[in-house]
Amino acid sequence: MLSTRFTKHSLVTEVHKTILPFLSDQSISIDATMGNGHDTLFLAQHSHKVYAFDIQENALQATRKRLENNHCLDKVNLIHAGHETLLEHIPATLKADAIVFNLGYLPHADTAIITLKKTTITALNAAISLLSDKGIISIITYPGHPGGQQELQAIIEWYQGLHYHGYAISIIHSMHEKLGSPIVFTLQNLSNYPSI
Repeated sequence: MLSTRFTKHSLVTEVHKTILPFLSDQSISIDATMGNGHDTLFLAQHSHKVYAFDIQENALQATRKRLENNHCLDKVNLIHAGHETLLEHIPATLKADAIVFNLGYLPHADTAIITLKKTTITALNAAISLLSDKGIISIITYPGHPGGQQELQAIIEWYQGLHYHGYAISIIHSMHEKLGSPIVFTLQNLSNYPSI
């Protein structure tokens, strides 16, 4: 099942609104790209435990500070590694209700350090295996920077290769979208829903 919708909110806000119903105080969640910690904090405020990944030390430091300031650090496992290593750091028996990807580069940092299509697809395949029966994956892509368009195309090819009957896939655009603007993809696991 594939759908498209538009939002007047920022895409990060839209992601948070979309994934919130999937979270509870019993949830495990994953921030595959912690960046400056905005998604990590949101997940920590609405989950039991969060695993957050980033390859940049300054991302971990910024996220740690944000979590400390909001008294949420004890709920988060900060992992200094790329998201392609999800399965090396999270037990395969653990299942996450929400897995968040915010791709591209770290704001206010080295814009040459970006997520790459190869490692992103590896991470997405790992995320699928870690997703709970009622879980959701969200992916914000940024096709406007060098390498971003190739990553976007790889993600499109990846979700087209999934069995559609197993997932509800949504594409979310900003109402203020321009050429190269970010795009959100969400994948909701339907395996726990009765067949129609």
